[in-house]
Amino acid sequence: MARPKSDSRQKILSSAHRLLCRQGYRGTGLAQIVEEAGAPRGSVYFLFPGGKEEIGIEAVRLAAADSVRLIEATRLAHPTARAWVTAMAEHFSHHLLETGFSEGLPITTVTLDSVPGSDALAAACRGAYRTLVASLTESLAYYGITPAEDARSLAMLLLGALEGAMVLARADQSLVPCQLILERILPLFPDHTNHP
Repeated sequence: MARPKSDSRQKILSSAHRLLCRQGYRGTGLAQIVEEAGAPRGSVYFLFPGGKEEIGIEAVRLAAADSVRLIEATRLAHPTARAWVTAMAEHFSHHLLETGFSEGLPITTVTLDSVPGSDALAAACRGAYRTLVASLTESLAYYGITPAEDARSLAMLLLGALEGAMVLARADQSLVPCQLILERILPLFPDHTNHP
């Protein structure tokens, strides 16, 4: 009978994701990741030969993939760009409340902690942000925002506004920054259905 495949890799990445959201890259130790994951310590370097840096890179990539899924799922559930942006902002606000303002976004925390200190982490963060901008741009084009340059620049503004709002809200321990920023950016997005 075949042995069941170990889920240690996923446990380690999930643990890293949580800790990076709370503590950033420099504040998170490899031993802490392994302990929180409940994974065998000996498996870490087998699964991640590059150690903590490799785990950080993979966690950033997974965070980007999760964010793309959120962007796309939210888009499918909302008929207008304004409703879509509102829903994403509410999702992040709910997460902040749920975690007692203790968790931010792992791409943000890793970027602030390790760029330009690590070329590999910098490349992962750069790639993650490019992936997010591309997904947001695609969504804005879906809602009828053209030309492509306008959709891309608005996507970058949206990403910066949402991430900045999360940082300010964590610092303030309040959703007020999120609410104020959302009020200011919403008029930039169409409130009518303009897609197939």
